[in-house]
Amino acid sequence: MKRWITRRERLVPILAVTVVLAGFAAARTLVASDHQDTPFLELSPRYDVNDVYAFPAADPSRIALVLGTSSPLTPAGTPSARFGTKDKELYQLKVDVNGDAVEDLVFQITFTGKEKQKVTLRGPYKPKTTGAQGNVLVGGKQIAGPVGHVLGDAHGVQLFAGPRDDPFFIDLEQFFRIIPDRRPSAGPLSVLPTPASSFRAPGEAVDFVRNFNDLAIVVELPVAMLSADGRHAGRFGVWGTTSRARGS
Repeated sequence: MKRWITRRERLVPILAVTVVLAGFAAARTLVASDHQDTPFLELSPRYDVNDVYAFPAADPSRIALVLGTSSPLTPAGTPSARFGTKDKELYQLKVDVNGDAVEDLVFQITFTGKEKQKVTLRGPYKPKTTGAQGNVLVGGKQIAGPVGHVLGDAHGVQLFAGPRDDPFFIDLEQFFRIIPDRRPSAGPLSVLPTPASSFRAPGEAVDFVRNFNDLAIVVELPVAMLSADGRHAGRFGVWGTTSRARGS
């Protein structure tokens, strides 16, 4: 078995029955989106968790969970984009079904290959270990196939992994004027004159990531599977992590 060290986490609270985003009373903190927020992640974007989304699928009895990573990618550069491979990176979606902010179910996603990658999804299943460290890659129910294709069962668990338009909206240029110490170390946004104290007014803001892609992992399944009894939809929390093998 291989041990992994978690590098990034994102937590999104869910109320599966009536609304998509809601307060998670048991969680002490909520970590929001923050793309490439350290020098390590700027140089190793595959480890970055951009955002975690959860929203109803076309069938209201199903839900889609999305983990975005590796942004920003220009559309022209997307074909060369790659997920981290199994021997170095582990992607996970974690679900809490009883409100204690500890994962009760996990989806583990790994990739193999360089040019034509293949993806494998394991889960959902109960993890042998919980928390930020010591996550062990184990066996279990699997869905596997080529990146860029919809895989799995339309009535059960389905999986897609590949480039998608980054849905996050941010006036990044203005953000770096407000908080200049968060600017990247290279590129046009690394040097921005004219400091600012607030974001631009609605209608004047510029969505910097418009037409940029990220690498998305999308898992769609019956919402009842994300419940304490596996049959009745209920309140749950979901977050995403990326991990690296020790020594990599």
